[in-house]
Order: sequence, then structure tokens, then C-alpha cells
Amino acid sequence: MKEKKLNLFLLITLIVGTIIGGGIFNSPTDLILKANPLTALIAWLIGGFGILMLALVFYKLALVKPELDGGIYTYAKEGFGNYVGFNSFWGYWLGSIFGNIAFISLFFKTLNSMLPHPLSPFGCFIGGSVILWIYTWIGWRGVREVSILNAVITIAKLLPLILVIVIGITLFQPHVFSVAQWTHVLASNHHSTNISQQIGQAMSTIVWCFVGIEAAVSMSRRAKKHSEVGLATVISFVIVWSLYVLISLLPMGIIPANELGSSSVPLATVLSKSVIGNWGALIIKVGLLISLLGALLSWFMIGPEIAYVTSMDHAMPKPFKLINRHNVPGFALIVYTLIMQLILVVLLLPQLQTAYTIAYTLAATTTLVAYLLSALYGLKLAIKESYGFGFKLIAIIASAYAIYTLFATGIEYAFASAIIFALGIPLYLSAAPKMKRFEKVIALVIGVAGILALVMIVRGGISF
Repeated sequence: MKEKKLNLFLLITLIVGTIIGGGIFNSPTDLILKANPLTALIAWLIGGFGILMLALVFYKLALVKPELDGGIYTYAKEGFGNYVGFNSFWGYWLGSIFGNIAFISLFFKTLNSMLPHPLSPFGCFIGGSVILWIYTWIGWRGVREVSILNAVITIAKLLPLILVIVIGITLFQPHVFSVAQWTHVLASNHHSTNISQQIGQAMSTIVWCFVGIEAAVSMSRRAKKHSEVGLATVISFVIVWSLYVLISLLPMGIIPANELGSSSVPLATVLSKSVIGNWGALIIKVGLLISLLGALLSWFMIGPEIAYVTSMDHAMPKPFKLINRHNVPGFALIVYTLIMQLILVVLLLPQLQTAYTIAYTLAATTTLVAYLLSALYGLKLAIKESYGFGFKLIAIIASAYAIYTLFATGIEYAFASAIIFALGIPLYLSAAPKMKRFEKVIALVIGVAGILALVMIVRGGISF
């Protein structure tokens, strides 16, 4: 059966659908608790510029290295060897799984707020399991079919966001946005702060908002025209950055900081101040549920795909190469779902918000490692192939940004992520047992760091 490839529109909706999950709906509250409005604007400019540099690195690599159709895995492998490439895949792959659990956690937290009798933790677990296996069945039937469904969901979830923007512009009040003493007092809780601290803390939220910018690169072998992969990445960045800036900052000029910081559904609070009134909460919550389901669907395409590409380089066990009659990596899809099913026991915990926060921060941290390796490969290529000063500068800025955000997200998460990378060592050895000396050193360092991090977590030395 001849595979139907993804055109530019489907690539764009894949990226936008992957990036826009639940974070955008809660971004005003997430940011106002970390930064004052004017500082949040500065953070968006810095964060947006850094993500743009990463997007331009992906754009350039897609043009000059079209044969590297495994995206962040093949970039890291080509630049730094098989084991480093595997770690780029492993962190990204498990990061996507943690991200999916974060989506499901937020989905049921939101759903419970709409029900007269909220679901029990066990009910959330059963509901989450049903969603996982329905999506597995949908994903089994073909990538193009899933991408078309994803495009429909993406358009549907953008509608309530556009409504908030239109209404938000009419309600915006500059004096509410310009809070007093914004450089050294956090308006939401009156704690002492400074601009650097505010920007650093806001960056974890901003990075999480953009996880998925590499989606088209990861699916590049499915693209109708490889030249459209980079273009789709840049176009998607412009769309998503514009949406996020407007959605997160407009409420800061409508709702006082202390009120916004305690709002559980900030966009609904914005709509409640318009003629829509209390219907706003329902509109936003339904939009959030659709958005979360859409983002989860996108990752059901990307996760198995990158595992398949990695297995073709003998960095994953042979069964991951198996594809079904729809040209879908079926074994990788099933394993992807089973791991999520196992981790889904987090829904049995009453602290859904805590689980969501930890999951998305770990996902952002492990994904940032993959971003950093791609940026460093771009820099290595720019120096080696003499692509010009412009691309070299872009790659330097992208690499520096990835390093900065990795530490700004929280050193405890960076250290804890060593546990995740250490878990991949036996898997890599089972598929590619021959390791070079420098790879053995890297594996040893990761293994020791993972054990130390685990011990510190158990003993309370690291807390989230």
C-alpha cells in the first residue's frame, strides 16, 4: 500500500497541535506567580528569541541534511556518536511520555471541576486508560489519517483562544498591567524578587509551552516535500509564539495580579468580565479538554515514529523495526502505550496538580537535552562546512539558550533527569553492545549520577 505523505498544512497543524496542549490555558496564572507582567513580557521576548534560534537550526538542518530524517536523534548521532544519539532519543522519548501523563492529569483535573460528582482517582485511572487505548487503535490505522484528525482538533481548539484574544483586547487596561515596584516585588504574593530571578523562573513555563517545535523534523520521513519541513517549523513558531504572548499577557492587563495568581481557570475569568459572563468558564474548560486530547494525539504519532527510526540504526531492540500494513511502527506504538499505562498510576494519587507540575518539568528538562544536542550539532556543522557566519551565530545562540534554560528550569530536575538517562543504559547495551571508550565513560558518569540522584530523592535531599 502506497503511503500518503503529509503536506505543508498537515505539517503545520501537527506542530501547532503538538505544542498547544494544556499549558496555554493556564499560562497567565503560571507566569504571574513567577514574574510581574512587564518582566513576563521580557521573558517572552528572550524565550521566544531563543526558541526561534532553535527553530532556525532545525530549519537549516532540514535543508542541508535531508537524509537525516530522524530529527533530534539523527542530529545528535551524526554529531556525537551512537550512544549520545541514543540518549537524545531516550530523553526526548521518555519526555514525551511524561508530557502525555501531564496532559491526562490536567484533563481529569479539568473534567472533575465540571462534574457535579467528581471522578475518584480510580475512575480517572480507568478513564485515562480508555483514552490511551482508543488512541492506540487510531494510531494503528495510519499516520496520514491521524494527522487529518489532528488538523481538525487543532482548528477546534484554537477557536476559544481566538475568542479570548478578541475579548481580551477590548478589556485590556494598561494601568492593571503596569504594576508598581515590578522590578523587586512580586505583585501576585508581595514576595521580594528581582528581574533576573523572575525571568529565570518564568523560563521553565515558556520552555514547556514550546515543547513540540521539532515535531515536523521528527516526522520528516513522512513529509510529501522534505523542503517543507523547515518551513513548517518556522511558520508554526510564529503562530504559536503570537498566540502564547497574547493569551498569557492580556489577562495580566485585565485581572489584578493577586486575583490572577489564585485563579484556577484564568481565561474563563477573562471571559466572565465580558458579555459572555459565566458561560466563559464552560467554553474555556471544553476548549482545554479538546486541546489536551489533540496534543496527546500528536504525540501518538511522534513517539512511536522516533523509536522506529532509532531502531533502524540498531540503537533500539529489533522488534521496534516492525511495521503493520498501514506502515505504522506497530510494536513501538504498543510499547509506547504500555509504558504510559504503567506510569498512569499517578492518576490514583489525589495530588493531580503536583503530579502534573513534576511531569511537565521533567518532560521539559529531558527534551531540552535533546534540543541542546541538536543545536550543538548545528554549530559543529556550521564550523565544519562553512555555512556562513549567520548560521554559526544562530547555532551559538540556540546552544546557549538551551544551556541557560536547562539550569533555569531547576538544577534539581536536571539532576533527577540522570535517573531517566541511566535507565536507558541496559536497553542500549541490549541493542548495540559495542561501545567506544568515550561512550563507556559517558555511560559511567550517567549511571553514577542517576544512582546519586535516586539516593538523594529517597533521603529527601532533592525535593520537587
